[in-house]
Amino acid sequence: MKVRPVFYVLGWLLVGLSLAMFLPAFVALSEQDFDNAYVFFSSAVFTTFFAGGLIISLRGDEEGLDKRGSLLLVVLIWMVLPLFAALPIFFSDVTAQSSSAALFEAISGFTTSGVTLLSDLQSQPRAVLIWRAILQWLGGFYTIVAATGIFVALGIGGMQLQFTAMPHGDGETLFKRIRQAGRALLRVYSLLTLICFIALNAAGMNTFEAFCHALSTISTGGFSTRDGSIGAFDNFLIELIVMIFMILGAINLALHWAAINGRWRSYAADPEARYFLGCLVVLVTLSAVTIWAVGETGISWQATRDAVFNSVSMLTTTGYWRGEITNIPLVTALMLLAAMLVGGGTGSTTGGFKQMRLFLLFKQALNELNNLTQPSGIFRLRYAGMTVQPAQSNAVWSVFVLFAFVLALLTVMLSISGVNFEQSVAMAISSLTNAGPAAAMFFGDPQAFSDAPALTKFIAMAGMITGRMEVLTLVTLLNPEFWRG
Repeated sequence: MKVRPVFYVLGWLLVGLSLAMFLPAFVALSEQDFDNAYVFFSSAVFTTFFAGGLIISLRGDEEGLDKRGSLLLVVLIWMVLPLFAALPIFFSDVTAQSSSAALFEAISGFTTSGVTLLSDLQSQPRAVLIWRAILQWLGGFYTIVAATGIFVALGIGGMQLQFTAMPHGDGETLFKRIRQAGRALLRVYSLLTLICFIALNAAGMNTFEAFCHALSTISTGGFSTRDGSIGAFDNFLIELIVMIFMILGAINLALHWAAINGRWRSYAADPEARYFLGCLVVLVTLSAVTIWAVGETGISWQATRDAVFNSVSMLTTTGYWRGEITNIPLVTALMLLAAMLVGGGTGSTTGGFKQMRLFLLFKQALNELNNLTQPSGIFRLRYAGMTVQPAQSNAVWSVFVLFAFVLALLTVMLSISGVNFEQSVAMAISSLTNAGPAAAMFFGDPQAFSDAPALTKFIAMAGMITGRMEVLTLVTLLNPEFWRG
């Protein structure tokens, strides 16, 4: 395998990360917070120096990026970039000079998990708050590019079945195809972020908070500038805007690209978008009914707002919340955990197993039942008008088995680390689906991660990275046959 192209591309990604550090540095300067301005400027310079070394020494090798190299690049993105992203968090002293806490915050942000170890967010330096939001925005974008530019091209986990109206760059090298997809998606991603920012600002958020929440919402990340998350604003219009853009962030971004280019029927043509919206309607209805029936407030406007908003947030694996997230009925909490396991669409910023894969498994199960009653019948598995090949359905089953195995492994490891079983299950699901704050439903304290043992935090970090890079990618790289073949 050629590793030089991998580290060349990684160098350019680090350059992008270093450039992003200048924005919080300027924010700190505008606040006359000269200590944090120096921290971010220094971190940017250090990251640029490291990245420059990679680019200069490996220049011209990017065209040699192959299948093995692209998978290795995906892993390095989620393992290397958070190390540099943690530098300004560590030196800003918001984590009391704890390197593990700074790394946890960076990984949680970059994987769009959204669980934080920081408390009293309103009093934290604005440079740090905006940096957390930027990390989520960047992590969300890299997730989409990896899914659309790499996983689809390589046919990983059945991803080649997702909506692919975007240009494929047929006949081009893998590097050029990734770059082409990235440029097209960046325009759509940035446009949605801008519209979300303008809408939140008009709805009552100040410019700073609207900007941070726009970045965290479209990336389905969930970092907020207030301890009470979106519920702290107690503004229905803000909640409505956030729900709309969480849903947009959870739908395959290629559909938005197609719509912007005049293909509005793409939404109706993509079965996954219909599955997602259908699941959302069912989840909202069941959550509202259970909260009305079992909750302390009965049928009320506030209970309904809580049910609707939290359902959208958890299905999109964003992790925002409103109301008493630690005091919702157990049956509602279990439904929300199940929703997080499914997640949103392929080619989106969400975590979870993905809607397309779930319904392919469901359809295949129906075909097997039909074969029992009609042994001589021929039942083809179809998706979006295409016949699903056995290799593709096997790939989906592989992801399902590996996803379940990793989830069980994380639960056992978290239990061993000193967390009770109920909390271990919640933390494992929240980490693997990149919807970290949702674990608070079983903690009784939104800041329970802060009090967890150090080993628990490291296991949770491993779960976040594994969930974000797709479990099949990690297992493929651990297979010796992959490197020999």
